[in-house]
Amino acid sequence: MTMVAEPRPLRVPKNPLEVELALTGLSPRGVRLYLAEQGSHDFRRQGILDLLEQDDSFLPACDLESGEWESFSSRAVAWIGIPLDLFDGEVPATELFEHRRVVRVFLLGGTSLLGELLYCAPDESSRVVDLMNQKERFFRLWTEDRVFLVNKQSVQRVVEERPGR
Repeated sequence: MTMVAEPRPLRVPKNPLEVELALTGLSPRGVRLYLAEQGSHDFRRQGILDLLEQDDSFLPACDLESGEWESFSSRAVAWIGIPLDLFDGEVPATELFEHRRVVRVFLLGGTSLLGELLYCAPDESSRVVDLMNQKERFFRLWTEDRVFLVNKQSVQRVVEERPGR
């Protein structure tokens, strides 16, 4: 008599990533996201962007304070703040951004974020409004210590900061 082993459940290795999460209408909080391994830790942010850009995707997370597990809809995300030190190697040292704009992003609900938009675009489409009108649902806002992935649906307006203001 031959014994057949029962199949083991399929498990996808996950990489934890601690971020600050603001869902629409709620206060920001720390969560640990769990992203499928992609072979290299340098691509974690891209994994988040891929998930956020998918229609009706849900991301698995654990609240850092309560320890509660949840899955939240990418459509409900106002922004995700990722520490810059997790971006080592994300942008090649030889790549330079053509445009740098300091902006204040006013969100629905009355809060705002201050940071820089760093991007490449031809001169005829280099305005901030051109960047905001691109098809992606999220854009990157850079600060001294983190990068915010901001949902355009949560944005009320974007105001360019003038030097000396």
